[in-house]
Amino acid sequence: MVNKIKVFTLIIIVSLTAWQCGGSGDSPVSGKAAADSFTVSGQMTGWENDSLVIQELYNNSMQKIQTIILDENGRFEFSDTARNPRFLFMLTSDNQYISLLLLNGQKLKISANKENFNDSYKISGSKESKLVWELNSEMRKASLELDSLSKIYYERQGSEAGPQLDSWLQSKYEELKTNQKIYITEFIDRHYESPASLLALSHQLGNQPILSSQLDFSYFSKVDAALSKKYPESSLVATLHNFVEGVQAEKKMAANSGQSTALGSIAPEIELADPDGKAISLSSFRGKYVLLDFWAAWCGPCRRENPNLVKAYANYKSKGFEIFQVSLDRTREEWVRAIEADKLNWTHVSDLKYWSSIAAKKYGVQSIPASFLLDLEGKIIARNLRGPALEEKLKELMK
Repeated sequence: MVNKIKVFTLIIIVSLTAWQCGGSGDSPVSGKAAADSFTVSGQMTGWENDSLVIQELYNNSMQKIQTIILDENGRFEFSDTARNPRFLFMLTSDNQYISLLLLNGQKLKISANKENFNDSYKISGSKESKLVWELNSEMRKASLELDSLSKIYYERQGSEAGPQLDSWLQSKYEELKTNQKIYITEFIDRHYESPASLLALSHQLGNQPILSSQLDFSYFSKVDAALSKKYPESSLVATLHNFVEGVQAEKKMAANSGQSTALGSIAPEIELADPDGKAISLSSFRGKYVLLDFWAAWCGPCRRENPNLVKAYANYKSKGFEIFQVSLDRTREEWVRAIEADKLNWTHVSDLKYWSSIAAKKYGVQSIPASFLLDLEGKIIARNLRGPALEEKLKELMK
């Protein structure tokens, strides 16, 4: 199952666009009082006389702050100022990234060796940057485990039955994700007053988030309450606060409107455009059993599930079964190409807003594939029927 990519995207992308660069061009900011600036120095063995690029995400792109030339011993130093807190990224010539979380008044020291970068890396002078390194190390470790699982999966493809192999991979992924969630929640409980918890909220496994803004909202709220008090003027913290308030408003609105995706509830209306731009509503299929399925061309588990949908549709279309598939793709080209490749000959709609999809938000979809089976009156009677489970349910209903 692919979890909602960057549920808290404002931490990784959106909020970073609000961060103000402390300098521009290739010259460091200087002449600042120690309390109003930070200093980063260190020695990068193996990169002697090489360049070190300091970057920051700004206006939806990575912006270069300055370029540093390391001396003949690999040493460097630069100073800048922060609108607390501030994240910077140091990029070596061979694409090694060092992520830094900096506050004014800090004097941070770094050392690393090119031959064994991850094992040799050391940092001092910034508790926040050490926590960021801890988070990145944990993410890297989990990613290696996931890569290993994926390798085993692809090696076994063809020699084992698809459903059993998919089930094995899913169970292993869920086990790994559960362990990561335990780590992240414990990290936040220990460090919720540190800006590093902003990154913990967006911790990912295989580009998929560990925490859900809906199911794990208490952690988002806990970090927001602590940091809003500690850093009230930070644009980064303000973005988190706006996000939390937005989720709270959505919850209140859904409660007031009576909308629910619980079993037995009438499915909330969806009206979106098909690939040709024609608006199609979910309610227009009343009188049929409808599978409302959320998917995307980029979602591997969704694509592996599509053959099961094709089979069910072929067997039950003539008996009053329809599929209303909502794509979370970003481009029409990718969306249409996947429809054609997988031979999905049913109703397709999308607003091409990725995880900002209006329909996904309305249904509280935090991971895909996600599906809702509706009865003749539009009531939700089942959720997330995978593999043969969908046909078994349809067989039962069609009696």
